[in-house]
Amino acid sequence: VPEGAAHAGAASVDGAAAAPASGFATSAIPHNVVYLPQLKATMPQGALTRGDEHTIDLLGKIFETVYRDPSIPGEIRDLINFLQIPVLKAALLDKNFFFQDAHPARRLIELLSRLGWEQRKAPDDPVFQAMRRSVDRVGRDFDAEMEVFNDAVAELEAAIQSHEQAAEQALAEPIALAMRQEKRAIAVKSAQDAVRVRVGTGEVVAVVETFLQNRWTSVMTLAYTIEDDKPGAVNNATRTMDDLIWSVKPKATHEQRKELISKLPGLIQRLNKWLDVIKWQDAERLQFFAELAECHASIVRAPIELSPDRQLELAVEAAQKDALRRIEQEKAAEEAVARAEAELDDVELTVDSLERGMWVEFQQEDGTQRKVKLAWVSPRRTLFIFSTGARQEAFSMPAGQLVDALRDGKATLIGLEGVVGRALSEAIGAPANDPEHTAAA
Repeated sequence: VPEGAAHAGAASVDGAAAAPASGFATSAIPHNVVYLPQLKATMPQGALTRGDEHTIDLLGKIFETVYRDPSIPGEIRDLINFLQIPVLKAALLDKNFFFQDAHPARRLIELLSRLGWEQRKAPDDPVFQAMRRSVDRVGRDFDAEMEVFNDAVAELEAAIQSHEQAAEQALAEPIALAMRQEKRAIAVKSAQDAVRVRVGTGEVVAVVETFLQNRWTSVMTLAYTIEDDKPGAVNNATRTMDDLIWSVKPKATHEQRKELISKLPGLIQRLNKWLDVIKWQDAERLQFFAELAECHASIVRAPIELSPDRQLELAVEAAQKDALRRIEQEKAAEEAVARAEAELDDVELTVDSLERGMWVEFQQEDGTQRKVKLAWVSPRRTLFIFSTGARQEAFSMPAGQLVDALRDGKATLIGLEGVVGRALSEAIGAPANDPEHTAAA
């Protein structure tokens, strides 16, 4: 649009806004707010170009989208509606409003809308006060300079940033709890995996297999939990488990039996130390060690009917098998992780890509929708904390539960395009002057 035509259109808007048509239904909208479709109807024939008319139609859809959003309180919808004429003049002067997310007038609408989702409507709320000042400034000072919108956006963003810093304190406790939950869950899974790959070989005697599954899993869980504070805990618990498994395997040579006898005191000491930590003190513990001692005794007492050369050969083979088994265990664990990552579907990939500040809409049991903001993502992305109501309320959700909600349609990721982009996308499929799409909410 030529600059002269754009200024002419904006000037025509000024004149029409000052004298609305007598049939204007003021009861349908807030006081002193000009409704764009009605404004268009009051313009003298030929005062607007087709481009100007299209601009008014598109802006009407944008403000209609805001006004029909039940998640935005009426107080904030009224504030946004007060921007109709300034935003219209800005869009007539600069059509980049429809193409640039960072356009100051568009940015102001987006900020106000998203703050509406946060229910920022309390009169004493500093952010709500900043919202009112921003709207007042634009309504009072805007003529043809975008700088007024820039100043309004800057003031509002400063107020938001100040609030965000204070709100972090409110989330400190939920975040700390979520961190502990995630750490515990990861420790449990790592412990279970470590035990499973060892007993899964089928080469562990029954008494030790039962012990590892029922008791040593707890030891490994504890080791993974305290590893950050006590480095080496996981290695110690894992080595103790592997030494226990080795100790109950047949020993076909004198050297192997001597090695077993020399290692047993240290092994028993390490086992008892860990079992004391997890507080396993009942009679079953005494029974386990009695059965373990009998197993070791039977290994040492078993007759040896092999030549020294054959004994050495078997010892080398056993060592090689143990080394290969450890390599296979590590490889199996790596393949399991890679397989799990490769099997992620679109919904899981979506959850895996969520970032702080994104919005999700949850379907409530009563059929209503609830928009919440993603306030925090755990380091391993297994827990998500959402905030709502100006962060006066926060709740956490495991990744699996969020995946299920998205997959079942009970949750929807709100696009990053925002209210303006969404309204423009919806307008593409409908005629710009369709009265059904430009009527008041």
